[in-house]
Amino acid sequence: MATRIVKAVSGTRGPAAVGVALLVATWLLIGCPVAVHAEAPAEQAPPTSDPNAHQRIPPAFADGQTIELVYVYLQNPTPDAEANESLRRRVADAYAIRPGAAYNQFVARAAVGRVRDLELVQAVEERLYSVSGGRQIAVALLVTLRVPEEASPPAATWAFASGELGDLPMLWQDDRSLLKAIFNPAVGAYADRDAWVGNPGAFVGQPDQSRTTGVVEAGLELGIGGITRVGSSNAYLYGAASYIGSTTLGRDIFNPDSTRGHGEVEDLYAGFLVATKGAGRSFNLSVGRQKFSLNRNLLIGHVLGASNGGDRAASNLSPRNAYDMTVDARYQIGEFTLQAWFADPNELPASDSRSQYAGLNFRYNNNRNLDATLTLLTSPRSDARYPLPDGTFLHREGLRAVNPRIRWTSALNVTGLWLEAEWAHQWHDDFDMSADAFGGWVGYTFTDASWKPGVLYRYAVFTGDDPTTGAYERFDSLTGGVQRDWAQGMDMIKIVTNRNLRTHRIEVSVKPLQGLDVSVDYYYFTADTLNNLGGQRAVATYGDEYLGQEITPTLQWMVNRNLYVQSLVSIVIPGRGLEDVLPEPARTWKTFQLSFYWFF
Repeated sequence: MATRIVKAVSGTRGPAAVGVALLVATWLLIGCPVAVHAEAPAEQAPPTSDPNAHQRIPPAFADGQTIELVYVYLQNPTPDAEANESLRRRVADAYAIRPGAAYNQFVARAAVGRVRDLELVQAVEERLYSVSGGRQIAVALLVTLRVPEEASPPAATWAFASGELGDLPMLWQDDRSLLKAIFNPAVGAYADRDAWVGNPGAFVGQPDQSRTTGVVEAGLELGIGGITRVGSSNAYLYGAASYIGSTTLGRDIFNPDSTRGHGEVEDLYAGFLVATKGAGRSFNLSVGRQKFSLNRNLLIGHVLGASNGGDRAASNLSPRNAYDMTVDARYQIGEFTLQAWFADPNELPASDSRSQYAGLNFRYNNNRNLDATLTLLTSPRSDARYPLPDGTFLHREGLRAVNPRIRWTSALNVTGLWLEAEWAHQWHDDFDMSADAFGGWVGYTFTDASWKPGVLYRYAVFTGDDPTTGAYERFDSLTGGVQRDWAQGMDMIKIVTNRNLRTHRIEVSVKPLQGLDVSVDYYYFTADTLNNLGGQRAVATYGDEYLGQEITPTLQWMVNRNLYVQSLVSIVIPGRGLEDVLPEPARTWKTFQLSFYWFF
């Protein structure tokens, strides 16, 4: 078991040639775990406090995300290093959730309960962190060892047994089952100045939109979820059902209506888990409406799995994230995960493309310094179309994609250095299509500094279509794109999406308080081609390759286990590529956001 969590991952460039090289490298790394083990950094002395240098996040934010790392930290280790390593392995075996699994808060609570039941454990706390500035999940288990003469605590029984309101939202918990009420309110205030770079008429058909807009948005998720063991077996049944109401007070930048409200089912899923303690094997199948994503959210992400805005309101707060239907089956053996999946997004009825996606995902993760994945994807059904300059259309249905990704932490045996590379290639059975997206990251975290300052650089490309060639080359971003992962800026992505785009991104961050992450992102945008058919109607053609820049300072703060706060300012400076084709003078777009999320 590793003794440090550090940010991760590796670099790439170039579409086809570099993509093939990356794919080959992925298979070499997956096929040569012995070499990876041999190169892993030597075991270090246990740190004196939780060593994680990442942004802390609530369990509800982690639902549906893939776990990249599981770390066990002993709060009061013994003087014997070998004994400590053995104790960490026992805790990890009892937790029995390994990298490559999808995080589920109910399954995780039951796993923490198994750790708490160990005779060697006095107390355990599960903490969740984002990895590499995005939504990949690192799990840290902070364990206090039991003094031998202390008696074991009694089994826990909660609100139903005690009758105490203070025990809510936990309704019941014992050594076999857990039942919890879901109560997640959220509220935020949002303002824009010169939205759509001063051209709301061209982008959203609202020429009367004020230069300054401001709204208040709110959401409330209510429901119930839990998990129970099946007899005396190693099998578990789990699931959740919840309903979300959302509202917008004021006129936002997308919709002319001043007040809107909506309610609908969010989660409605059931799962079956078989996990043998210490065996290193598990099978997990979940079916229904739930949050879902793949890898770093390049092709399939949880944010666009459910559309907010429109009649559903709360376009900035984004309270709903569950897909209409998912089937997620994962078999794990040791450091390998095989995943078969199906996803049907919860799109807005007015713009429902009826798209569905399915595929396989292969992952190798040694829970120390390497994570390698290979995704195969298809779209068996979709009404989405790709427009061509002659007025005809191609169709998404039948799309194929291959998507390898590599992340390397403590790269070159340098603690705090991480490298990452990812590539996706798309083709089609019915016509000549060759589209690519790829990106390379390099980052460094000063793990020994008090504020854990970090810096990263990423270069990314999403190909556009050159009408003079025989192939269709415009990349289709599907439901991909998540803030600080593959979303290209907070506001510019609303104009350019993750298609026909080249970006340079630099981020610097510090963590001045526990749970508090302050970052500044800078983006420089250029177009891959001037032809932009299939993008925003206002910019079907760009006037120049230079599209603009965006600067986004962001504060993300997990104040305590119940409250999460996000605040940001985003400034978009338009370039000639937009200025030369828009009907009104292009202005600097400024956005201000403050969001509060509570989890009980």
